[in-house]
Amino acid sequence: EALLKEAGYTKSSDGVFAKDGKPLALSITVPADTPTNAQRAQLIQGYLKKAGITITLDTVPSTKYFNDYVIPLNFDMVTFSWEGAAFPVSTTQALFNPIDSGQNFTGITDDKLAGLWATANAELDPTKRTVLANAIDKELYSYVPLVPIAPIPEIFGVTKGLVNYGARQFEYPDYTKVGFKK
Repeated sequence: EALLKEAGYTKSSDGVFAKDGKPLALSITVPADTPTNAQRAQLIQGYLKKAGITITLDTVPSTKYFNDYVIPLNFDMVTFSWEGAAFPVSTTQALFNPIDSGQNFTGITDDKLAGLWATANAELDPTKRTVLANAIDKELYSYVPLVPIAPIPEIFGVTKGLVNYGARQFEYPDYTKVGFKK
């Protein structure tokens, strides 16, 4: 609320923020026939309503979601997910830099990021690379191009006795350690 008030918004008696008489309202573009996406959008809608922001859901054909809405930046808000990888520094670069990367669906970037990523991707020392990754995060948080909602859980069913294999976020299984318990 403090950020909205600082930006000149006032909360009306019905709990909705407005500026110059215009209510703060956004839409979330949702692909049809994608229940998890719709559920995520409904959760966001409920949370932002509590914060005084009106959200409408704009359901569009799934076949047109990326080509007609996401890629040309024809939306207020969208939700989808990326899978984590073993090398999160290099695999996340395209989400933020350069502006025309093909996966930068925000339409914005900061020129400082290219140099930070080049340095981080060339660094072989994991501790130094982590320091550089934190510098990248700090730069991203200064203008917040994306709002991460939640990690997507991975759920595995495995045979009894199988060890060192299952759900993971940012790493691949070490197949030299996967096996069956004796």
